[in-house]
Amino acid sequence: MASVPKPPCVVCKTPSVTRCSRCKVVHYCSEACQRKDWLSHKIACTPSTVHSSSSAKGTPPTSSSTNNNKQPKLPDPSKVLNVTEPAINKSGKPSLQKPAPQKSSTSLTFKYIPSIDNVDENLVIFFHGLGDKIEPNFTKLAKSLQLPQTAAVCIQAPTPVPYLEEEGYQWYPSFNNLTGDLLGPEAPERILQVKNLVRPQLVKFLKHCVDHCGFNSRQIVLFGFSQGAEIALDLAAFGGMNLRAVISIAGYMMEESANATAAVSPLTTKIMVVQGDKDATRTVKDAKERIKPVQRIFGKTNVEQRIVSGMGHGMPHDEPGWRPLMEFFANNLEHRSVALENMSDVYEVRG
Repeated sequence: MASVPKPPCVVCKTPSVTRCSRCKVVHYCSEACQRKDWLSHKIACTPSTVHSSSSAKGTPPTSSSTNNNKQPKLPDPSKVLNVTEPAINKSGKPSLQKPAPQKSSTSLTFKYIPSIDNVDENLVIFFHGLGDKIEPNFTKLAKSLQLPQTAAVCIQAPTPVPYLEEEGYQWYPSFNNLTGDLLGPEAPERILQVKNLVRPQLVKFLKHCVDHCGFNSRQIVLFGFSQGAEIALDLAAFGGMNLRAVISIAGYMMEESANATAAVSPLTTKIMVVQGDKDATRTVKDAKERIKPVQRIFGKTNVEQRIVSGMGHGMPHDEPGWRPLMEFFANNLEHRSVALENMSDVYEVRG
């Protein structure tokens, strides 16, 4: 009986001989490739429901043989980025948590979620899609990611969607109130609300996060879905700050702003756009056209677009869908060596 072929190594794409003994999902050809991949994989490595390893934190789990070809069930997408960091501040040193943003900082409703490890080196701001709200979906997402040394804010769009049976919000007018038809870029009220209300309030909030909370603009990452992703890209392009990065799920520049000029030059903000090839709202061909204004505004070298096989108009639902996002987070979130700073015999050397 012919043997079942094993998945390729995720690093070098050669035939795998081992897999992560903790999550049982990711395959490697050698210990060397596993260690090379660990910095990005550890953010997503969730113990398998079949077998849980007691590997020490910060060290890659040892590889195990893949004699059993049966694949374990993939982690729940709400837990796929789960990590655990040890608590700090046992030495009595000043807290590394920054002050929470104040409600008076914006007229928009928001929910602040402190970092899981009391170290606020990064701030990720979440923008929901059309017809959604911050509770419960996006606050649950922000909490489930559990990104190390990262606080989060979920911001709610300002305007209720009319005639919805359930409460939902929109970042700009999206429907004709008489016919119920979806408004296109030719409708002036869309961009007017963004320019006159949404963008000024978000810029005010960003400045508050810098001036009051103490975040540097290069420590701020925006994460948006669909219409919320359009707003995240708009804020990064025209908000007057060079932010660290933007993650966009199924969202691009508003068509009204496609030919506009960025408020900061040069922009160094990194952009990741994730698009499903089964998205009913946009074909892959359309997506490849819509990415061009993003590349023009932010610079082609700063923009990456990933087309995810089998993904529709929604959030990624499995490990292959989440993996580009996890790698992007790993490459763009700052990390502070708290353990090293707390060593009494280590001193800072200034040039």
